[in-house]
Amino acid sequence: MSNRRYDAVDERILRLLRTNARASYRELGQAVGLSANAVTQRMRRLEADRVIRGYTAILDPALETPAVQAVIHVHIAVDADMGPLEDGLAAIPTVTEVLDLAGTIDYEIRVRCRTQAELADAVQAVRVLPGVTDIETRPVLRNVLRR
Repeated sequence: MSNRRYDAVDERILRLLRTNARASYRELGQAVGLSANAVTQRMRRLEADRVIRGYTAILDPALETPAVQAVIHVHIAVDADMGPLEDGLAAIPTVTEVLDLAGTIDYEIRVRCRTQAELADAVQAVRVLPGVTDIETRPVLRNVLRR
């Protein structure tokens, strides 16, 4: 969030949107005790301040075309330049999420591939990125919870 201070109503709206991003302004207004117009103004402000960066649909992974998912844990050199590494990760089309972590693992990369061969290509593409010293790949057996 930016330096702007948000009130309890903003927080309640954001919490409701996490549960149902398709809720109407009217529904949100009823839930927080505001008119649809007041919610619209708040939502536009939250979007302009980049607190809300977009809306998305979370699909059932079993119904999506890519059938192979994996998590890749990446270790990087102490003096590695993160810019080229992160640009390289963004350029790999099967990478769906990149998390910069604290602790013994530097990055957690999530990939979604159509085949095992495509997964092998993604792992190799990560392995050769500048600054990468070691990786560990873990196939995902099933999604238990996704919000």
